[in-house]
Amino acid sequence: MFQERKRIVEEKDISQAVIGRLPRYFRYLGELKDEGVERISSQDLSELMKVTASQIRQDFNNFGGFGQQGYGYNVEYLYNEIGKILGLDQQHNFIIVGAGNLGRALGNYMNFERRGFIFKGMFDQNPELVGRDVRGVRVLPMESLEHFIREHEIEIAVLTIPKTSAEDVAEQLVKYGIKGIWNFAHVDLNVPEGVQVENVHLSDSLMKLSYNINRYRIEQG
Repeated sequence: MFQERKRIVEEKDISQAVIGRLPRYFRYLGELKDEGVERISSQDLSELMKVTASQIRQDFNNFGGFGQQGYGYNVEYLYNEIGKILGLDQQHNFIIVGAGNLGRALGNYMNFERRGFIFKGMFDQNPELVGRDVRGVRVLPMESLEHFIREHEIEIAVLTIPKTSAEDVAEQLVKYGIKGIWNFAHVDLNVPEGVQVENVHLSDSLMKLSYNINRYRIEQG
């Protein structure tokens, strides 16, 4: 069944909006599974997630559908299938470039391993940070980056460095074989086709929150 879904994904141009909702479905379904819920309807899932039932059905139909008429969705099955679509049935080795406060905080976040993301290394150009320990991982100098990536089959790099050096470092990472960059530097990276980038601008989220607070105040008079 999953091979059929894989074929559907390869043939269809699924929107980023749909893909962006998959991790949220996965998270809610994981919580339901942990609570012992075996089956759920699109309507019940809709009420739980505050997403319309029709939207849920449309999203799942992009991957061939998962439910049965009058039965709903098998929670564990749906959880596992979405996990496979997201690639969470595979191990992804990653490194963090930038051992400042944000880099160390991400390195100490243990939930990554639960999802198959294995924290393998951390790098920094600051000699005062090199040699420090972050959850059993020693901060290494940038000079050892290429050898480490190739030796440990690193697939993903997390960038938590100033935007002034992000482009140059990203170029190096691509040259060394990195396939995905989780970018916290405040600059949108331009990389070759085939290299995936997820830009995370923390201040953008904060400004969006500020807007919604302000709009609510206006609506309340």
